[in-house]
Amino acid sequence: MTALAIAAVFLMFVLGEPKGPWPGIHSREWAGMVLLFGAIAAMVLAWKWEFPAAVISLLVLGAFVAVVHINRYGVLVILAIPNVLFLLDGTLRRLQVKRAQNQMPDCR
Repeated sequence: MTALAIAAVFLMFVLGEPKGPWPGIHSREWAGMVLLFGAIAAMVLAWKWEFPAAVISLLVLGAFVAVVHINRYGVLVILAIPNVLFLLDGTLRRLQVKRAQNQMPDCR
């Protein structure tokens, strides 16, 4: 649910942001919007593929920080929360599968 809420808020920003000519937006801002879109798209895809999509989303968020030079890290922490939860869920599921495989008796 958090991933969808973040995606909806981002979509509202993107649709409401350009208040003038599109060429007036600087290349760093375009790169930031593309990276943020990639992070949010990966976050939404993490519903299906938890671990890989969450890792991609966190890496893209890191690239966003490097490109945009944001100074409000609280927003990024909020964006990272669903990814951290997806990572934990994916890790716990893998551990559970490995434990189940180790506890199965050998049928040879």
